[in-house]
Amino acid sequence: MTTTDTVVPRRDRLRAATEAEIRATARRLLVAEQGQPPTLRGIAREMGMTAPGLYRYYASLDDLLLALCDDLFGEVHGVVTASLDAHGDDLGARMLAAVRTFRRWALDHPAEFGLMFRSGDGLWADPDDGCEQSRRFAGLFLELFVGLWEARPFPLPDLHGGVAASCGQLAAFARGAGVDLPEPALWVFANSWVRLYGVVCMEALGHLRFMFTDVGPYFEAELEQVARSIGVAYAPPAAAQG
Repeated sequence: MTTTDTVVPRRDRLRAATEAEIRATARRLLVAEQGQPPTLRGIAREMGMTAPGLYRYYASLDDLLLALCDDLFGEVHGVVTASLDAHGDDLGARMLAAVRTFRRWALDHPAEFGLMFRSGDGLWADPDDGCEQSRRFAGLFLELFVGLWEARPFPLPDLHGGVAASCGQLAAFARGAGVDLPEPALWVFANSWVRLYGVVCMEALGHLRFMFTDVGPYFEAELEQVARSIGVAYAPPAAAQG
């Protein structure tokens, strides 16, 4: 060991391990209750602790759930990134793989997905107060889109009506994200993401069961239309994986 190596004190290691166990327990209870957020009392009981004892690690249930969401966004970010690595420099294939991988993770983890993207209860009222990993996850798809635009600019819509009215807000979003794109291209990104995320969200939360017994073909039809709108050659899942 060199003098520049940093030794983490045992007390800090134990605290980190306990915090990880608390989050893992919260996730297990979240899944067991089919997406109903756990209570501090329930987590403490599962761990053989007292509810007040948890406050030594997290100031509130929301703080704990935010930390859990940070873990979950990091997990899905890693899974999507791995899918990108499998497609090298093929930007189109990377985009298709990323969206499909995100959908697959959401369907495999509906309880976690519901917690990560919940709204209306104050947890995500201010994006600046959200998880660092959630911003990395969102940036992953924006980065893919920017790469596609820079490599092969695609046709853009005329700025009129709702498109024009939306672009000012999108330009502010882009500045905050450090992205420099023409306003119509930003609209295409927003339109593409809302279409695909909307299907994933409704499917993962069970809101499409009244119409579809299998949402897969509908999702792929939406993905194909989005791909064509941004100049990506669409390949069906089997062909893409083969």
